[in-house]
Amino acid sequence: MSTGTAPRTTVLLVEDDPSLRTVLSRELGRMGHRVVARSDGTELLAEVEQAEPDAVVLDLHLPGTPGMQLLQELAAAHPDLPVLVCTGHGTVALAVQAMQHGAFDFLTKPVSLDVLEPVVARAIAHGRLLRDNRRLAALSAQATTTALPLGTSAAAQQLEQRLLRIAAVPQHVLITGESGAGKELVARRLHEASPRRGRPFVVVHCGALPAALVESELFGHKKGAFTGAHGDRLGLFEAADGGTLLLDEIGELPLAVQPALLRAVQFGEVRAIGRDQPRTVDVRVLAATHRDLRQACAAGQFRDDLFYRLAVLELHVPPLRERLADLPALATAFLQQEARAAGRSDLHFTAAALERLQSHGWPGNVRELQHAVVRLAVLADGPAITAEDVATYAFGTAPQRAPGALPTLDLDQLERLAIQEALRRTEGNKPQAAKLLGVALKTLYNRLHAQGDPL
Repeated sequence: MSTGTAPRTTVLLVEDDPSLRTVLSRELGRMGHRVVARSDGTELLAEVEQAEPDAVVLDLHLPGTPGMQLLQELAAAHPDLPVLVCTGHGTVALAVQAMQHGAFDFLTKPVSLDVLEPVVARAIAHGRLLRDNRRLAALSAQATTTALPLGTSAAAQQLEQRLLRIAAVPQHVLITGESGAGKELVARRLHEASPRRGRPFVVVHCGALPAALVESELFGHKKGAFTGAHGDRLGLFEAADGGTLLLDEIGELPLAVQPALLRAVQFGEVRAIGRDQPRTVDVRVLAATHRDLRQACAAGQFRDDLFYRLAVLELHVPPLRERLADLPALATAFLQQEARAAGRSDLHFTAAALERLQSHGWPGNVRELQHAVVRLAVLADGPAITAEDVATYAFGTAPQRAPGALPTLDLDQLERLAIQEALRRTEGNKPQAAKLLGVALKTLYNRLHAQGDPL
């Protein structure tokens, strides 16, 4: 659990009465909030973008743009931002109108400080809850990622047949394989083939979670449970209720959290930090790892009972070098993804290019192939990607450029190329790649998923 001091919450106060603005600013500051005070609604949306408030206190009777119009604009541009409206001319009809336009609450001047403090606190907690729900919805929406083919090789077909049989039963599954082999891809296919398809599919990258926050992320917390817990937070187990939870890189999970995880896996019971009673969830757990968990158990680095509970059924994802017959279908699928994103539907591989790709050993597995295809889609002149393009952009160095020249001036593409190069050099080892890039491991995971990496 975090014991550090949380950043102060920010309240944007828009009030034209200078005396009341001074009083409210002082009292909101006394309540522990950082206050940004304004006398009118001029450039209010720009002010919200700059101040990033947790709540807005808005006078409805302002000079210039009416407060009700500002309320509507705020609700449209920032639906998760709670707005408290106050007026010296409160009527039931006005209150109803304000609530219909998105106000969180309606206050009548003079505002009692005993009323203001809990209302502001509830508004901030409500805004956090809305943002959390959107975050969790985004995690669940990852299940809609276009499915990629596993392949047609004997190894891929054997994996597919076993996957379909396992998908039909409710037991937990341990998915093993080298880094970059496609374990998350297999987990998605397993979910989509199961009776839980259409329900949440939530991914937790255990290696990217700060050790102090793992329990809060998995099980949630109650307001006030620890320093910085300003509101209730829904855990990822509860977010996945009725669906599937993928614990990626489960071998990196701290030992201290494993007993609580064992209870969640074994009995479906989760207890948020600060909550008195556990809650029951219906979640199928898929655990993925490139580590040998049996060896980790023997070394005391992983609990035996948790391992046996997770490994009721096992799926092993073979490395790409053992199923090179699958490479053309995978490479083509990756290229189609890139072509759609770039609006270049004419991109395609020549037969010689696919043969050249198949001649490579692929130590970074399917992820290395995906990153090679991205480089080809960005750097090759196209529309036909040739064997020479593969040799130059996938396996070699690009043609000589002027000193300091860049392959592209698009910052997103430059970031993607830098990450791909770091993963290529480290053969898909994400902790080493993050160190090479000079960023936190969590940042690398976030950027990979922002770029649509499903592996």
